[in-house]
Amino acid sequence: MYFIWKGCQHELASLWKTVRHGLQLFRLIFHMNKKYMIPSMILHIIQGAVPVMTLMVTQNLLNSVSVGWKEGEYRVLSQFVWFIVIYVLKNFIDVAQSYVDGNLQAVISNSMNVMICEKSTTLGLADFENASINDQLKRVSQESTHRPYQLYSQMAGITSGIITLISSAILLVLWKWWVVLVIFIISTVSIYSIFKINREQFQIYLDRTPQYRESWYMTYLLTNDSTFKEVKIFQLGSYLLNRYRDLLHSFFLVDRRILLKRIRVTFLYDMLEMVALFWLIGLAIHETFIGAMMIGSLYGYIQAIMLTQNQMNGVIQGLVQFSQNNLYMEQLLLFLQLPTSDPVNRQKQFPNATELSCHANASVQITQISFNQVSFAYPGQASDTIREVDVTFKKGQTVAIVGKNGSGKSTLMKLLMQLYKDYRGTIQVNGRNVLDYDLQKVQERMGVVFQDFVHYEMSARHNIGFGSLAELEQDERLMDAAKVAAIDQVIANLPNGLDTQLGKWFDEGHQLSGGQWQRIAIARAILRSADVYILDEPSSFLDPLAERDLLQLFMHLMRDTIGIFITHRISSARLADQILVMEDGRIIEQGSHAELIRLGGVYAQMYQVQASSFAEEVAVN
Repeated sequence: MYFIWKGCQHELASLWKTVRHGLQLFRLIFHMNKKYMIPSMILHIIQGAVPVMTLMVTQNLLNSVSVGWKEGEYRVLSQFVWFIVIYVLKNFIDVAQSYVDGNLQAVISNSMNVMICEKSTTLGLADFENASINDQLKRVSQESTHRPYQLYSQMAGITSGIITLISSAILLVLWKWWVVLVIFIISTVSIYSIFKINREQFQIYLDRTPQYRESWYMTYLLTNDSTFKEVKIFQLGSYLLNRYRDLLHSFFLVDRRILLKRIRVTFLYDMLEMVALFWLIGLAIHETFIGAMMIGSLYGYIQAIMLTQNQMNGVIQGLVQFSQNNLYMEQLLLFLQLPTSDPVNRQKQFPNATELSCHANASVQITQISFNQVSFAYPGQASDTIREVDVTFKKGQTVAIVGKNGSGKSTLMKLLMQLYKDYRGTIQVNGRNVLDYDLQKVQERMGVVFQDFVHYEMSARHNIGFGSLAELEQDERLMDAAKVAAIDQVIANLPNGLDTQLGKWFDEGHQLSGGQWQRIAIARAILRSADVYILDEPSSFLDPLAERDLLQLFMHLMRDTIGIFITHRISSARLADQILVMEDGRIIEQGSHAELIRLGGVYAQMYQVQASSFAEEVAVN
């Protein structure tokens, strides 16, 4: 008994903790929309009083009918009128409740989704690369459309149930006070077991999140157009389907075990409840039989016994479900309070007033970026990805970065773009620490085409205009950027020009080739009119000639800016004014093409390998 009591104490403490989270959400919803929440709560409170009001008028009506020969028709008629009024009121409240709660549900769902998306925009690249944060985001976004409203609905339902419970219990106390005590004891017998099962179920849900993500990924691979070709040609369908089926079956086995445990507890509880209910009803019938109670009062007390018991169960079950949903809400609130790793947003949250005062509001014109002994390790990794890098990028100079995969080329550019924090050493802009500036304004002066650039399943206007939202409706500027990227003729020939839907996810979408998508991404970067332009692996979707043409254009356009491109092709790298060779996170060589060839180091070896491969191809052909 002692251990059960200690267990109950633990669960009640846990319940109180989740109630606090629920109250936080309650305040959150109140600020979302008072217009619907206040009427909703008023209607729930009235709804809590209606069952006992209905019970009382029915009891009085039956009693007045049974002794109508004593009190006359007027008494019966007046009770009947009250009976009608209460039932009409009940129907009116039900209709009003449906309307108000339906609107409130839509408001909560929409606002919560916006809130989660808004929080996501404040996170940093390191956050999205963190598996645990990814799991957390998956959990909260997966159920954001219904869980918060469920919680509010349960809170309101518990409030309504408590009002019904108190009012029906008062009726029973007026008959026999100990009846309420019996019902209360019986109803609380299974609380400990139910809470324990509830917590076990939610822990399973938490532990299962990685498997949920894997199951989602299996469906993505099986149903997405971008993966269809490989799945088909490598005959992966059966393998992926079996893996997906195995995941679902493992979910089913665990869920079945929990369900069986819950049913056993519920069955024992229901049987105990049934015995007590029949005993109390039998007691009321006996008192009516011996003339101590009128027939209407018998009906009233039977209904009060059942109503009290049902409401006691309802409140307890509501608290259990409330606890379960609040465990979800705990995850939501933790996510919403998650500190960001994004340098820009961290600077907004924790500004250094003395440093930012002179430079934060000034517009930034980047003419030089310097790395001074910069090292960086990804979170959770022991070794550095970037090691003691010293390099300067100057206006009017184009720089190519070459090196093997994993040498740190893309990471170096992400540091330059201030996508990561917690690097060691300093990065300077125009001779000052970059952290002295408003980092958002620094980023606004950069135009980037990532290796994994985004195909926005939207119009061509949006795909280019996202480079500078202020110019989204300026067709001439958009087409100028498209012309620079040599994609203007393709756009001009689209059915609706700039307003043509691109991609295949939506109706009337026009699919582009890989190279055309890349040129769209380049146009997007060019539209920004930046001081720094970065191309990450332009060869990803381009043939050698197309890449050469693009880079020659890039060199011409970047003559008054800082131009940086990452490439594996030495034939492309030789076009740059300066070449950086990276290996194991370090810059091991730098200079012009001619200088590096004379040096006879790693770059020269790469050049010889690629040149000999090309010569062999020509000889064979």
